[in-house]
Amino acid sequence: MTRAADNPDTRATLLHTALHLYAREGLHGVSLRRIATEAGSRNSAAMHYHFGDKLGVIAALTNMIAEQMTKIAQDIRNHEPAPGSLHDAFRNALRPLTELPQHCSWGTDAVRFMSLAISENSPEIAAIMNPIYTPFWRTVDGQLAQLLPDLPQHTRQLRLMFMSVNVFHGAAEVASLAHTPLGDMSHLDPDTLLDELVDYLIGGLRAPTGNRDYAPLKSNVSLQ
Repeated sequence: MTRAADNPDTRATLLHTALHLYAREGLHGVSLRRIATEAGSRNSAAMHYHFGDKLGVIAALTNMIAEQMTKIAQDIRNHEPAPGSLHDAFRNALRPLTELPQHCSWGTDAVRFMSLAISENSPEIAAIMNPIYTPFWRTVDGQLAQLLPDLPQHTRQLRLMFMSVNVFHGAAEVASLAHTPLGDMSHLDPDTLLDELVDYLIGGLRAPTGNRDYAPLKSNVSLQ
């Protein structure tokens, strides 16, 4: 491998190319060799050199996206007053994801990539992503345990996991609002869409529950 391949710019180009292709064609439709070719690398083994294998690429992408979202979250904390309600707290928590496309050229691809990665239901991918997202959901779960003390823990946490899926998939598919069965809803501005999403999620979490017995669920996404 040449010194040119060690260049951080080379690694970044490979990573951004992988993100774009994964977002457009899925995690299984793109080989590491093709990513290297599309990135303009003359060495077909460049991806293996920098990332090892596909899981290494997914880990690098997950960390790159998380770093950008952390920067956005810090900027929100620096310029916004402390949230005064559950709605405001959820809104601020979700803004780094919904604002990602506004902050970087690869933001839209990043949201789509995360949605696809979550859909994989892969223990290996979950082992990569859970350490990134678990702290946020643990914090939310702790808040809800105090705000909704009568809601059983298993119900609260199951609803939170439904919420996590809805958040990522909803953000990734926002363009589909132009073609809903009820007509074109794409005219809504991003702030209104975020408010509606937050209200929808909080409403589901606060919904009353009947006398139901649940068998424990086995899931790759866990609060443990």
